[in-house]
Amino acid sequence: MTALSVERRRPGTYIATLRLLLRFINLLLAAGGLAMVCYACYMYWLFANNQFPEGAEPHHKKLGFPWFVFAFGGAGAVTFLTAATGLAAVACNSRALLGLYSVLMVLLLLAQAAVAVAFFADESWRRHLPPDATGEAEWMTRVIEENVVVCRWVGLAVLLVQVACMGLAYALSSAQQRLLLDASMDEEDEVWGRRRPLLPQSAANGRAPHGASGTSPSRTDAWSARMRDKYGLDTSQFGYNRAAAEAGTPPPPPLIPREDVGAARRRCAIM
Repeated sequence: MTALSVERRRPGTYIATLRLLLRFINLLLAAGGLAMVCYACYMYWLFANNQFPEGAEPHHKKLGFPWFVFAFGGAGAVTFLTAATGLAAVACNSRALLGLYSVLMVLLLLAQAAVAVAFFADESWRRHLPPDATGEAEWMTRVIEENVVVCRWVGLAVLLVQVACMGLAYALSSAQQRLLLDASMDEEDEVWGRRRPLLPQSAANGRAPHGASGTSPSRTDAWSARMRDKYGLDTSQFGYNRAAAEAGTPPPPPLIPREDVGAARRRCAIM
């Protein structure tokens, strides 16, 4: 029984809410990543057609390698891929895809944290960067420095959204696991809870029924009907058959009176 079939048969408000929130947030992340990729393609088109933005220094044109375009587009592609994995996990209701989505989100958070710490805490790394051929790196740096407070709040909001995505993915995976466990337990109870006769059928081991020498109709009294309805037991197969007893069944041992038993015990004690 797959998780998808279980979810379709037994939808829950809690799981539906988690899936809705995770889908909505990943749609926002996918849109942001796609916008970054489109802007990187636009910058590369400007670079390929020698249409540099205003303010670009002449030595940028001589370098010929737009590293910032590829870095910016790569970050957008990774963001879009991570969000697409989350959307696929929600659509397919797959715990494996949810695990992959969580791993990608952790890697994305670590990369963003490293870039943020390097940008705001240590500025010595900027001297080792090659100049950008498009001039977009310097323009982006200038915009961030002029709006530090706004950029910090935006970065914090993005961080909280991504952490919320990880929490929602974990909660959804746990809920699906509990749902599958409950479904398997219910199925096991249903299989083992089916009615079976209390006594085995005599025809299964090759012996003739004891209720009659041939084929005899079932008893129709109230007790037999109640046993048959409640326990699935055919009482005619376990009745007394005089013909079978006379054919060779040994008679039960005779009962010894209590007085004879006591006398025998006293004789044994004297001996």
